[in-house]
Amino acid sequence: MAHSKPITPMSTNGTHPKVLVVDDDPMIASVCERALTKNGYEVITAATGEEALEQLAKQQFDAAVVDLVLPGIGGMEVVAAAHEADPQTVVIIITGYASLDSAIEAVRHGAFDYLRKPTDVSQLLETLQRGIAGQKLLDRNQRLLADLDKTNRQMRVSQATLKERVRQLQERLNALIELGQRLPEVHNPQAIMHHLLTTAAELSGAGAGVIFRKDPSLPELSPIACLGEAIHELCEHSIPLGSGVLGQVGASGKRQVINDLLSDPQLADDLLVYQGMRRVLAQPLIAADEVLGLIALFDDLNEPFSTEDQDLVAMLAVQAATVLAATTAIRPRAKPRTANDTEPEEFVDLESLLSD
Repeated sequence: MAHSKPITPMSTNGTHPKVLVVDDDPMIASVCERALTKNGYEVITAATGEEALEQLAKQQFDAAVVDLVLPGIGGMEVVAAAHEADPQTVVIIITGYASLDSAIEAVRHGAFDYLRKPTDVSQLLETLQRGIAGQKLLDRNQRLLADLDKTNRQMRVSQATLKERVRQLQERLNALIELGQRLPEVHNPQAIMHHLLTTAAELSGAGAGVIFRKDPSLPELSPIACLGEAIHELCEHSIPLGSGVLGQVGASGKRQVINDLLSDPQLADDLLVYQGMRRVLAQPLIAADEVLGLIALFDDLNEPFSTEDQDLVAMLAVQAATVLAATTAIRPRAKPRTANDTEPEEFVDLESLLSD
């Protein structure tokens, strides 16, 4: 029966397949080499098992046609060496001593197929074509599976990131809702300021904070609400306008965000550095184009304030500025109110102040 001419497949890397022909019979090796070369294969020949092992150590092959019976190192050892060098190598055994046992042994060593001598060239070509095409398909499937596994891992990471993001947003939403529920029940401006400061710290992840009021009679900022024990000195002293990071914000009315105070030599003498702070977000409190004070958040974390942190604090700063603009009844205390204060506040009726 006539055989159709096989179509030479490409190697898995897109080049012409490279085949190692191992046979101690020069005539058979020559016939195989000519037939394979004619059909587009790149062919390397070896007359012994030792030569075959040398070639396998030097270069990679898509396929190997190996005589089972060789002088010295036998064909089975060559088969094992070929698969050790590259498990994807298609190995075809040819021999004149065919038996079921030897065929099973060859397959056990990783042979793709088993052909008897005298070998039909067309059958050899068809077998090589099937083997290399099958290996190419297997390689493609493995790459697709690897891509799928990578995609699945990325999706799991994305899902975890999204879940964490939703949790953070929910926490921030809850904080804003809680603030909205508290403020209508509070008529003391200083207590309102403390609620706003606490919420700003919670939303931005800051460990401490201070709200300063710009003194109408002196060029300085006076603390009116404090949060966190780490910045107790800031809560006990006024800050001259233009002095340090906070004084500059009070003077210019421009927000400053510094995420690494310790890396800037010009800030080495800043009070915040002495307090052990690493990052600061200072947002001015502005109403009717006038700087009334500022809200400052800081801690010792090596993590930047995000754009979202800054936007949320700016939103709360608008509320704080509205309170300051509506009343002048908040006078700086020697020790501004903190979370640990238990003494009752002097009651100020905000409603009456707003109606004046």
